[in-house]
Amino acid sequence: MKDQKIIIISLIAILAVVGLIWTYVNLQDTSPNNGQITDMAGRTVSVPSEINKTYSTAGSVTILLYMLAPDTMIGWNSQNGTNNYMPDKYKTLPVLGGGQGQGEGTANYEGVISKGPDIVFVGHGGDNDTINKIQQKFGEIPALDIEGDNNLTNIIPSIKFMGTALGNQNQANDLINFYTTVLDQVNSTVSTIPDSEKKKVYYARSSDGLTTFAAGSPQTQLIAISGGKSVVQAPVASGGMAVSMEMVISWNPDVIITSSSEFYNSVYNNQLWQNITAVKNKQVYLTPQDPFNWFESPPGANTIIGIPWTAKVLYPDKFQDLDLNNLTQTFYSKFYHYNLTEEQVSNILSSSGLGKN
Repeated sequence: MKDQKIIIISLIAILAVVGLIWTYVNLQDTSPNNGQITDMAGRTVSVPSEINKTYSTAGSVTILLYMLAPDTMIGWNSQNGTNNYMPDKYKTLPVLGGGQGQGEGTANYEGVISKGPDIVFVGHGGDNDTINKIQQKFGEIPALDIEGDNNLTNIIPSIKFMGTALGNQNQANDLINFYTTVLDQVNSTVSTIPDSEKKKVYYARSSDGLTTFAAGSPQTQLIAISGGKSVVQAPVASGGMAVSMEMVISWNPDVIITSSSEFYNSVYNNQLWQNITAVKNKQVYLTPQDPFNWFESPPGANTIIGIPWTAKVLYPDKFQDLDLNNLTQTFYSKFYHYNLTEEQVSNILSSSGLGKN
């Protein structure tokens, strides 16, 4: 009787292990929902069981696609600026146009169709009528709606969705893990900073430094995420806003972040800016932008590496133990598919102003 109990218990244990293995295997199944997937507009779309060629019509989604499955890409939306830190085989992909946000965009539908993609990601951010019209233009090629997502704090669902659609959940999970790790590391420190002690930050977008974005906009979200306080407290507009030199002087930011190399290279010699605290204290920083902008333009997964960079810019004393060099090498190797040398990492960070001031 005792032996029978032992045998029964052993069988139950074996069945439990088999069940766990079966569950694990099914969770690792890379086929997207047996040939069908529900996109982020709630549409059920039939997709091929094997995805070899892909395209995206929106810049932020295209960058995410490059991060998750670059070898499937058939082209870019526009010509990238500098691609020193991108493998040659991706630099030379053709430019096929695309849509940025609302509407049907400017995608070269014939050009895209001629490349024979298995699926197309559409980051239109609009209504179902729009995505359905885009689907009609792509004919039998499945068009999947996906959020860009301009809100970095809400980007995980988009990463998960693309990973599932591509059958590449492992790479998607790696990106999510990198993102949540740096976000938690930064937040655990900046969440303790009293509001009265937060750095006042101005984001200068144009060559004269007088085009900016308001607090709460996707373009300035890294300031808030990294514990800063944007000095531009105004209604959030859809585009950049022009401000006057007098307004910047009245805001008197502690730190200035810019995407304009022309502004960055001239601001310390420009008499109009000399009395601003950030300039007097050499606290002007240029966002790294190769191969993609770390801060915005577009706001999206490319700005994940911008979280620790911005934190280091704003609070170097509080983030002395944050190894930005290592994070940069890891991010580029894993998600930009380029192995940076230590010298290249040093050049990227020093060119942004870190370590120089």
